[in-house]
Amino acid sequence: MVQEAKPARPRETFLQTAISKEELMNHEAANKARATVMDSIKQALRNVRATQSAPPQIPGRPKPMDSVKDLTHAFRTRLESVGGQVHLVPDACGARNLLRTLVEENDWQEIAVTDGPLVAQATDELDATTFEGSKDLDRLACCSMGITGVQHAIAETGTLVLFSHAEAHRLTSLLPPVHIALVDQSQIVLDLGEALSIAHKVDGGEPPPLVTFITGPSRTADIELTMVTGVHGPRELIVILIAPDSL
Repeated sequence: MVQEAKPARPRETFLQTAISKEELMNHEAANKARATVMDSIKQALRNVRATQSAPPQIPGRPKPMDSVKDLTHAFRTRLESVGGQVHLVPDACGARNLLRTLVEENDWQEIAVTDGPLVAQATDELDATTFEGSKDLDRLACCSMGITGVQHAIAETGTLVLFSHAEAHRLTSLLPPVHIALVDQSQIVLDLGEALSIAHKVDGGEPPPLVTFITGPSRTADIELTMVTGVHGPRELIVILIAPDSL
């Protein structure tokens, strides 16, 4: 019985097989090297955590703050460093009196307000026309100043945190050329993480639909780093801080 000889495999097939085996070996070697590096990094991190008693301080970050007075001082310092103004008053009556003085000195005639309880207390005796900003956008775009409350103030960065579900204040804080924010000392938290963790605990654990962060007046820089204020928001930010423990 005569058997037919199998046709020889083309040279290209041998080359492809050899290349495939070489690629596989290189891939396996790369994976092994990557695993070795990652194991070394994990072990180094475990060693660091085992020897660290406290997290390292980030340059420029405030030192750990234990008291309300420390938080208040840090918040004021940070906000003023980016162009914001902070006025401390002892109570809601002091906030009302200061607000009345600011309105008279600046001759603000038409003022947009929000539906927050602290805003209502502070604006009930103003010698100016007030209206709820979220309900009259045409007037809001042309008014002298907007007054809002806040939900939190972050000491670490001097940032105001506004939750949309708590107060209708987004446009009132953005459109007028001057924004006055009323802050209670109890609303100051250490950092962004603490503010967001509190936000997730309200409304059944659901986060707010919209969160606005405000750090100082609106600032915009062009390609040559020329800074301009008031282009995309208020040119002036004034915080009236009710802080009986810091006076």
